[in-house]
Amino acid sequence: MQISRRYENFLVFLAPLINSVGGIAIDLYSPSIPSIGRELEATATTMQNTIAVTLIFYAFGQLVFGILSDWWGRRPAVLIGLSVFLAGSAMAAFAHSIETLMIARATQGFAIGSCQVVARAILVDNLRGDRLRVAVVYLSLAFGLGPVVAPYVGGIVEEIAGWRWNFIVYFGYGLVVLSFALVGLRESLRPEARRTPRQTILGYREILTHSQFFAAVTILGASFSAFLLWNVIGPYVVQGRLGHSASFFGSTALCVGVCYLGGTTLNRSLIKRFNGEQLMKGGILLFAIGIALVLANGATLTLVTAVGGIMMIAFAQGFIFSNAMASSMRYFPNRAGAAASLQGCLMLVMGAVASGLISGIRVESNVIIAIAFLCLLAIVVLAFRRLSRLEFQVGR
Repeated sequence: MQISRRYENFLVFLAPLINSVGGIAIDLYSPSIPSIGRELEATATTMQNTIAVTLIFYAFGQLVFGILSDWWGRRPAVLIGLSVFLAGSAMAAFAHSIETLMIARATQGFAIGSCQVVARAILVDNLRGDRLRVAVVYLSLAFGLGPVVAPYVGGIVEEIAGWRWNFIVYFGYGLVVLSFALVGLRESLRPEARRTPRQTILGYREILTHSQFFAAVTILGASFSAFLLWNVIGPYVVQGRLGHSASFFGSTALCVGVCYLGGTTLNRSLIKRFNGEQLMKGGILLFAIGIALVLANGATLTLVTAVGGIMMIAFAQGFIFSNAMASSMRYFPNRAGAAASLQGCLMLVMGAVASGLISGIRVESNVIIAIAFLCLLAIVVLAFRRLSRLEFQVGR
């Protein structure tokens, strides 16, 4: 399908904008987690698990909206998803029990499943070659921008107006994105490419048994988990253990997020000089250096070295995440919706498992933080070695 250059440029703007909803939905309220727990009489572990619940339903939503996007089309799938997101945000803003908040967070998570699926699918539908690779980098930047800006904004909103206003911000942002999609997005799924839910589900087997796809998604999930980890443990480390304010935690999250954006931006400038495998190798090396920095004061809980190391780890994910995403997206151009939904689902399940495991551990020293990141690095290295070996065999 031929599209104008102007509309192509609009998609390069719109797809990242849609994708950014997922980033802010996870992290905007994280500085408010301790105060929400106090008001709703919920434990620290329960409050940290509101992130895990969001991720689990986010993963489930990716599967549902992946089916819808290949059946009804990209446009209706994302319009329905964004509308449900608005409903979940309103529910959370007026929640007076932890049960209601959990349901609202589950609703938000399920709804934003549409955003990642459709954002990736419309790019695969309409773009090719280097243009697609560049657009995917912007997609990664937009998703990463949420965790960069959202906790900082959330900390300020928490101190000025209270935690409920964070969910009103969710509502307002979702409304803006819905307006752009409603006005400007055209349907890009060709009639002959539409699949019934049964056809899509049957096609999942082929995608899931594709070794290169699975290895690339494993790297993607571990990288996402590494970037997510500080926003899960950070509020209680910074506010609970070390006695700083919500906005101070937001500032540390901002620093971590800026480093991720810096890594992604540098990766963008190096794409034409180095291939994806070389850039991921550089990211893995930086990941290891970041863990070493966290361990500089291993026996104690030291914020400077912990955050400094995590900033380096986030910078490394700028190289790992976007190249792993681009690698996994290119294997199924004719099944973009199904592949994107499985990609996002598996990535988020890994994030939910990682956040659930770390929320059950009391962080007493930098060693605990370093071990968590070391486990994720080991997964990245093993999956990367398998992907490289498989790609070499195919190329040969």
